[in-house]
Amino acid sequence: MQKNDFKIVPKKEKKGFSRNLIILFLVCLLLLLPFAVRSFVFLIGEFSYMTWKYSVSLFLKDAVLELTFVILFLVVLVILCTQKPFSKILLRCSTGLGILYIDTAIIVPRLPDFELQTFILVGINDVIIFEGFYFIIGLVLIIFSVLMKAGFDYQTQLEDEML
Repeated sequence: MQKNDFKIVPKKEKKGFSRNLIILFLVCLLLLLPFAVRSFVFLIGEFSYMTWKYSVSLFLKDAVLELTFVILFLVVLVILCTQKPFSKILLRCSTGLGILYIDTAIIVPRLPDFELQTFILVGINDVIIFEGFYFIIGLVLIIFSVLMKAGFDYQTQLEDEML
């Protein structure tokens, strides 16, 4: 090449999801839809009938699980619409759900009507510190969000290189 010759690099095009991945997300949405609808109806019904007055701990544990289904459905829907598998909404939702589960594992055993349904992760002299099931799920969700953050950073870096 001489001094004033330029090398032209073609601009890379952004690719959306492949057909198989779109089908996979649609199947996921169809599987989550009945759970999300049932969960939404459950949450509204529980608040309107004030069943939480009878057993606060059971209501909180059920509400966290039901809220998880609604949030998962919305996250999969947003990922499918934006066609970005790693997004800030996924990071925020997984981190928020992880914190919510850990809070539930800490708060619920301290309620007066608490009955142990799973297992104790940490307990000292008949005092339950954490309920194991919710604590482990929260920990896994927070670890998952850290991994998703790395994927999001990598995706952002690739998108910047394409521009």
